[in-house]
Amino acid sequence: MKKTYFAYSFNLVVLLFISGIAFAQVGINTTNPKGVIDFNSTTFGVVYPNVALLGTDDATTVINPQGGPIVEGTVVYNTNTTNNGLITDIYPGIYVWNGSEWVVHYKKRQSELHNQTALLRTQANFAGGYQDVPGLGISDAKTFTAKYSGLYRIEVKTNFAGGRTPTNSSIFVSMASGMFRFLFNETPYSFETTAFSAYSDYIGTGKYFEGIWKESYETNYVTLTAGTTYPFSLSFDAYDAPGFIGNGSTVPGDPTSVDLINEDFDPNGSYTVVQTFTPDSQCAPAGWAVANTSNRCSACVDRTLYINAGNSSSCNQNATARMSFTPSVNSVNISFDYKFDYRSGGGNSFRVYLWDEVLGIRVGNTNLVYHTSDANTSYSNSISVVAGNAHTLRFEYINTNTGNHAAVDHVVVSELSGPPGPDIDTGRGYIGNEVDCQIEFTYIGE
Repeated sequence: MKKTYFAYSFNLVVLLFISGIAFAQVGINTTNPKGVIDFNSTTFGVVYPNVALLGTDDATTVINPQGGPIVEGTVVYNTNTTNNGLITDIYPGIYVWNGSEWVVHYKKRQSELHNQTALLRTQANFAGGYQDVPGLGISDAKTFTAKYSGLYRIEVKTNFAGGRTPTNSSIFVSMASGMFRFLFNETPYSFETTAFSAYSDYIGTGKYFEGIWKESYETNYVTLTAGTTYPFSLSFDAYDAPGFIGNGSTVPGDPTSVDLINEDFDPNGSYTVVQTFTPDSQCAPAGWAVANTSNRCSACVDRTLYINAGNSSSCNQNATARMSFTPSVNSVNISFDYKFDYRSGGGNSFRVYLWDEVLGIRVGNTNLVYHTSDANTSYSNSISVVAGNAHTLRFEYINTNTGNHAAVDHVVVSELSGPPGPDIDTGRGYIGNEVDCQIEFTYIGE
């Protein structure tokens, strides 16, 4: 290590010009000094000792010739530059020792702070990969103009948080991640970041922990030219996040439900029974009818689609009621309430099935329900169909000898073909949640 020894130039001047008076004033190019030393010149300056300091905390390069520590007030001109990213970094200039560190005088100062202007919700499957950070993105056309030629420090401060995770019956923790890209004068500086979200089923009725932000920093040193304008931008690429709703992306809203049939045989309605049957004068009423009877199902209300064999051996009630619809998608949901009273030994049965009128087949080659014993319940299921084909939902009652009755209510056939519901974006992450991203430019030195 090179050490610099020097006597104070001020002392040398004093020795040369003092003539036995211990506290005399000294004037250089003046006979009327106004201080201990008064330099008077319009063409010359004072040259301070030139030293190469190692940092503002460097207490070894400059030596007190009388021994002991450096005297407070010692002045030097530093010729060195350090770029360690520390607060002790130095650049050329006049420094004064204050007893513990070197303090620079006559600083060249330039500092600019650029802030994010709005919250960004990240999208893992964003077209093009990177999303602009609002206020700092490529579309914002941000620039920085250097005031001086020399070294600048660029600090990029970012903030990232994960979205919402799915629920479960315990505790679920997942990590979201992505990459920030800082572009400066077309040169990319990229760095990754991560954040965690969680769900706990043990807190209340369940609690989400999301939007827990994490700060990340990237510091770069670049040499710039005074008067030059440099473009810059900040963007983010969210990685796929399988532990989050929608894998960290927007989930398009599901189509809404549309009723193709919704019949509860309301007393104020005007439902007309469509059926196939062989009239039998011994049956009253003959075939299926809309009626308010005491023989309805537990979930039935007021009037129902009803058929009655009257527990009579002379009534042969063989009838099939039909409800028609044409689906526009390949799946329908079918539900209804019903009751079937079986007459032992009467050869009576009740079944419901779906018929494709175009193909002339029973859909799925199976029954939705089939009973040869008492039943008082409900049916609900999703059935695959052929979109565009006319279908009929058929309620068939067979009575070959003696039978009782059957009732049906609340018949609903629906499909998911309505306008989509709102998109779900709860699984997407956050940039600038609570604390915005910032980019700060600071002049360091030549």
